Amino acid sequence: MFARLAAVAFAGLAASAALADESEGKIVRIDPETATISLSDGNDYAFPLDFYIDDLQPGMTVRVFFDVENGKKVLYDLQVEN
Repeated sequence: MFARLAAVAFAGLAASAALADESEGKIVRIDPETATISLSDGNDYAFPLDFYIDDLQPGMTVRVFFDVENGKKVLYDLQVEN
């Protein structure tokens, strides 16, 4: 029984990890009102309201880590690249 539960739990984790993705580009625009960051890759990424954006500026190169939720790319991490 435990092995079956472990297999189901692992399958669920693998499926959610498969949804995660990443991208890299320059910040084109940061819109706090809509809670989105636009990158030079042509995509908009939503960020949680508690996401710290004060040090981010257009022109910075960043790597974003996101999940797709209801067709929307939602950030869960961001790294500034040098």
